[in-house]
Amino acid sequence: MEEFEAKAAKYFQKRPYNFPQGRPYNCCESVLLTLAEYLGVKSDLIPRIATGIGAGFSLNGLICGSISGAIMAIGLKYGRRSNEENPQITWRKVDRFIEVFRKRWGAITCRKLTGLNLKTAEGMKIYLQKVHDYACTERVKFAVRKAIEILSE
Repeated sequence: MEEFEAKAAKYFQKRPYNFPQGRPYNCCESVLLTLAEYLGVKSDLIPRIATGIGAGFSLNGLICGSISGAIMAIGLKYGRRSNEENPQITWRKVDRFIEVFRKRWGAITCRKLTGLNLKTAEGMKIYLQKVHDYACTERVKFAVRKAIEILSE
């Protein structure tokens, strides 16, 4: 478990050589990359499908990207392959994940979790200085840990 938490934190924190143009993987990408590896899923769509979802959907402060990445991974394992299949098992697992996340962090939206508007220069500056490598990294690790618990069932 700790190995996967550390891997997710590394994805999330490692700044590329061309930072700030290039950025570390966002929360959704980091969680999804880690959990896909845990599941043994290899696809060139990962992390691409998660790029626009980080920081509450493209910095809009909506659902935390850590939650979104975990939900995508739950879908990779338990999701439907056709519309004739019942989605209830996936929904129950996702509901449980969201409830555990909300209970631990008190919110599920990026804006409430960070207290910042990441669409502004000032909000992004504060985020990168005081939130990204600290509170958000802990949320990324938590999401990976709790998702692995659900994925291990």
